[in-house]
Amino acid sequence: MSSTRRALLLAGAAIALPAASARAAERPDVEVLEELLAHEQRLAAAYEAALRRRAIAPALGETLLAHEREHVRGLEQTLSRGGAREPRAGVPSPELTAALGDLRRFARFALELETGAIAAYVRALPELRDAGLRQPLGSIMACGGTHQVALRDALGEPPLRTRTEP
Repeated sequence: MSSTRRALLLAGAAIALPAASARAAERPDVEVLEELLAHEQRLAAAYEAALRRRAIAPALGETLLAHEREHVRGLEQTLSRGGAREPRAGVPSPELTAALGDLRRFARFALELETGAIAAYVRALPELRDAGLRQPLGSIMACGGTHQVALRDALGEPPLRTRTEP
């Protein structure tokens, strides 16, 4: 993440905690951010493991890992300003372990993780009470889109999947 994106994330870091309002039944921003952080931590752990096991081209893996570490760092800093706990990614999933067997399997697995993370951002952005968080989190989400393009390229696929309608 660029220093600009990080600065924006930190600038908008006034996390809105539950308030006695009509929105009280909705999730507080801190919960939304913790969920996003868990996705970013899973991605970082996957890219670290893939680099160790040579399941991703080194240049691509190092670039994607650097981005994920920046995303994790920005989200952790934002959460720490609100006194929130910091979830940690757990034990590697059996799916990750199986995916580390070869380059194509890992690229497919990472593409699924990136797609899941983007979907989490799409769900999260309208939920945020602090509108100042939307732009920096949208920027992280867009970075995930570039990761999808890079992984599709590694698989020899077109950059974007198109739907054909019957």
